[in-house]
Formats: sequence, structure tokens, C-alpha cells
Amino acid sequence: MFLALLVTITFMVVEVVAGVISGSLALLADAGHMLTDVSALSLSLFAAWISTRPATPEKSYGYYRTEILAALVNGVALWLLVVWIYVRAIQRLQHPPEVLTGPMLAAAVLGLLANLISSRILAHAGRRSLNIRGARLHVLGDALGSCGVITAGLLIRFKGWRHADPLASILIGFFIAVSSWILVKQAVNVLLESTPDHLEMDRILKVMREVDGVRDVHDLHLWTITTGLEAMSGHILVDDLAQSPQVLERLNRVMSERFGITHTTFQVEFHHGT
Repeated sequence: MFLALLVTITFMVVEVVAGVISGSLALLADAGHMLTDVSALSLSLFAAWISTRPATPEKSYGYYRTEILAALVNGVALWLLVVWIYVRAIQRLQHPPEVLTGPMLAAAVLGLLANLISSRILAHAGRRSLNIRGARLHVLGDALGSCGVITAGLLIRFKGWRHADPLASILIGFFIAVSSWILVKQAVNVLLESTPDHLEMDRILKVMREVDGVRDVHDLHLWTITTGLEAMSGHILVDDLAQSPQVLERLNRVMSERFGITHTTFQVEFHHGT
């Protein structure tokens, strides 16, 4: 993340300077998106650091959720950026200014390369962290933005169509809005302790009831503490309380091997059946 941050800061400055010189809103919008990339990566670095702090009596889960909060902030920041881009784009559609395509195209191509490099750096770690995945979404959205800027620059240079610049800005805003919606939705689901998308409660219940010694399961809850760390709690009905340790051992082994759930809290109860 630190390496991706350095790359992004460098090319953000390039795009800002080139955007001012060329007068391109699309390029400035792309630079603005890069600024949110910088914020996203900075928040991600901070969250990654603070999440390693140990748990305390006041914060029994530690600081794992910090990365989820950082992802939520990143998503909301992107929405605010989209509003600014659309306001400016509407103004420019009415009165499209002159744009210098040379600096515009050069900076957009360099920005695209920078985003592809940063995305590659973050790709592997993003599979394990919603926070890093959010930062990578920023970078990928910015790469699409750079493609839009390049297209607009070519249209202006060879066709003289100055409306291409604000239209490219609107397209960039659309991609940013879609990626940020996905990110915010995932973060909110974690904060609401919803069942993780990749796990099916009905299937888990069926597997648990098939474990030797388990008569039934009720009050089952499944949620995400942080990306890659799911937790589960529930009540387990058994016929023989003396076999509880063995039943719990089998349950935990099945949950870990079949579903990757290692943080479990089960209350064993005697089944009053006939």
C-alpha cells in the first residue's frame, strides 16, 4: 500500500499541473479521483496499522473494524467527488472551453500507467481485506477515468469536439459512483453484522445438524468481524450432555474445514425430546 501511495501521489501532481495547463476538466476530475486514491490508501495504511493493536477490556475485539470504517469513509468521499464532477461538467457542456490536448493526453497516459501499476500492487492483498479492496477500487476507477480522458483528448485533437471533455467527466463520475456504491454496501453489511455474502445460512444449518451428536440447532448467528474473519454463535441441542466436548470438537472442525469459520461460540443444551 505504501508503494502504491507513492506512485499515486507522484502522478496525481502530474495530472493537476497538466490539467491546469491544458484546461481539461476531465483531467482535473481524474486528478481529483487520484486525490481520493491518496486518501483511501492513507486511510488503508492507518487502518492496517491500528488493526494490529491488541484487544483491551473496553474493546474486546480489538481494532479489527477500523478497516471497515475506513472503507466506508472512502466510499462516501467518492460520492462527494461525483457531485463536484457533475456540477462542473454541466457548466462546461453549456460553454465548452478551449483545451490543450498535448499536455492532456500525455498526463492521461502516464496516469493510466500509474493506476495499472498501483492496481497490480494491491491485487493480491485485496483478496484478504475489504479495506485494501476499497483502495484498489479507487485505483481501478481512476484507470477507467484515464481511458476516458485519453478518448476525449483524441476526439478534441482530431475532431475538434470540445464537448468530449465534460462528457468524459460525466462518464468518469458514473464509474466512480458504481464502484463506491459496491464498497459502501459491503462496509455497511459488515457494520450491520449481516450474514457474509459467500456463506449460506441454510446450508450451514444443514451441515451442523448432520454432525454426530447434534439433535438440533437454533438461534444461530453469523457475522463478519473484519474481512476474512467470520464469527458464529448458536445453541446446540444434544441428547447427552456428557458428550458435549466431543460434539463441540466435531462442530468446530466441520465449520473450519467446510466454511473457514474459526471463531465460534456454541451453547450446548439438553434436548428434552420424547
